[in-house]
Amino acid sequence: MIETLSILVHIFVITIFCYIPKYLLTFFNDDIKINIIDHLEIGIILNIFLLLILSFFFRQESNFIFYILLIVFLINLLFFIKDLINSIKLKKYLINPEFLLLLFLIFIFSVDLSSNLKLGWDAQNYWLVKKLVFSNGGSVFDLKNAPMPEYPYLGSFIWFIYSKISILNYEYFGRIFYIYLFLVSIFSVSKIIKIHFFEFLLLTLCIIFLIYKINLFSGYQEIINFSLLVILINNFYRLYNFKSSNYKISKKNILIIITMSILIWIKNESTVLILICLLSFLMSKQFKIDFKILSILFISGLLISKYFLFDYLELPHNIQTGPYDNLKFENLSEIITIERFLLISKHLIFGFFEMIIYFLSIILLIIILKYKKIKRFNIFLLHSFIFSIIFLYSAYLLFPYPLHGILNISLNRLMFQTSGFFIITIPLFYNFFLKKYVQK
Repeated sequence: MIETLSILVHIFVITIFCYIPKYLLTFFNDDIKINIIDHLEIGIILNIFLLLILSFFFRQESNFIFYILLIVFLINLLFFIKDLINSIKLKKYLINPEFLLLLFLIFIFSVDLSSNLKLGWDAQNYWLVKKLVFSNGGSVFDLKNAPMPEYPYLGSFIWFIYSKISILNYEYFGRIFYIYLFLVSIFSVSKIIKIHFFEFLLLTLCIIFLIYKINLFSGYQEIINFSLLVILINNFYRLYNFKSSNYKISKKNILIIITMSILIWIKNESTVLILICLLSFLMSKQFKIDFKILSILFISGLLISKYFLFDYLELPHNIQTGPYDNLKFENLSEIITIERFLLISKHLIFGFFEMIIYFLSIILLIIILKYKKIKRFNIFLLHSFIFSIIFLYSAYLLFPYPLHGILNISLNRLMFQTSGFFIITIPLFYNFFLKKYVQK
């Protein structure tokens, strides 16, 4: 009973941290009317970005960042209460059915997590160890002594912070934030089209239960990458539908940049996901060349800043200690063979059928491209799919050891991350189907 109550309180705490003041909200969104889901989507991105910045100031002998978080929490709480009172007065209720459904699902999945506390192998040996560096009073400067120091640490730092500020201080309370992020991302992608609540309910539950498995929250960082990628693609969709002739820097661009700057501190492959977005964006004819050059400069700046910060923290820059260190140019002809290509293809095909959400998303994208008037955002998604497949083949063709074991272990996890590009096709297809066949 105490643990269940603590989960409810913890969900409330996360919600307040993600409920940013409206004056700050309007800085990141051009829409006059913004729903509570969009509010939380922006809030959770800014919350993670704040934690990224604060991670560099965390020290054992100082409670500085916790004082900052306390101030943020109190400010957000005051604005939440103020907006709640105003919404009641205006009869435009802040606590709407979508919000209640979100909180209910977060609670149910959190209780499920509390009953299934098993951690994955990578989680136990890498991500939990980084979390324990902070729990034991270490700072980012101590990460160089942790296993796989070349791996980014932000997911582990979030894990530490949200378990630390929980009532019971159990480690899994940090992972409840992962559940919160996942569900907010799915709710936000369902809200990109205008539908009634019952349709929203069916669409959202369909997406969630096609994806949800309790082991997604067993400490692996793929769920963070996936969720952030879903939110990132949502904002690209809004950018492509932004009514402007010059596409100058807008509020949507700022949110995209912040999301990308977070992603590169989650996992090493996050950088590849960002580059896939960039390449797909550069191939679009909708945007002017100066806007594209500016985008290249921004993303280059993010990657360069991460490089120098890793230098400052004395962390290595290699992709993964071990396998790729032994990759040599003169050996490429030996490892890039037809047999290995066919083996990867076989596992990819099986992976598509095992991962229903990926298979469904791609099928729906093909249908949209075939029957709907071609829109440039759909082409953006098509390019993202092509580059994702190239990435998957490249990652394994360049692996200098036998592939059977590594394909069985990691391919599904990589595919899951890249599926974040295409979840948006489900509400887009529903919108297309609704207009084409139902509303005639």
